[in-house]
Amino acid sequence: MMAAIVWPFLIYYILIFVACYIMVEFGQDFFYGEPTPGHAWKVALGALILAGLLTWTKSNYATMFTSEFMWTALQGIAWFAVFVLVFRFHPWHGAGIGLAAMLLLTGTATLVVDSMLTPRSTARIDTSRPATVPVRRPAYAPPPKAEPAPAPK
Repeated sequence: MMAAIVWPFLIYYILIFVACYIMVEFGQDFFYGEPTPGHAWKVALGALILAGLLTWTKSNYATMFTSEFMWTALQGIAWFAVFVLVFRFHPWHGAGIGLAAMLLLTGTATLVVDSMLTPRSTARIDTSRPATVPVRRPAYAPPPKAEPAPAPK
């Protein structure tokens, strides 16, 4: 039971920390000339908040915009708040970068968590099928040898 919470949280935290660190480092350097002091600690705190939210909601691309839209709206608000209040972006910049990051990272990080933690079957490749024969030969291949005509009876 604990592994069902701890491992996804750690994977989410690592992915979000790396992505947010890159966005904060380069985004603040681009917009404001230099990152804010202590931006690594701010990113660590913000990634902790966002990873906790992702562990709780488990958003994925299949249901993110349909049946679980309320959780997507909650995450949009949380990502905006983290980018503005914790990472110290101006509101317009925080809205743009934060919401774009949310749309890209939430579903992608859940894909990573699901692919890493889902049990796999032992047989990955089905070798029982016969090899497929091409319908026609490639253009660079030599023409096939003509078979001799059968002898008349």
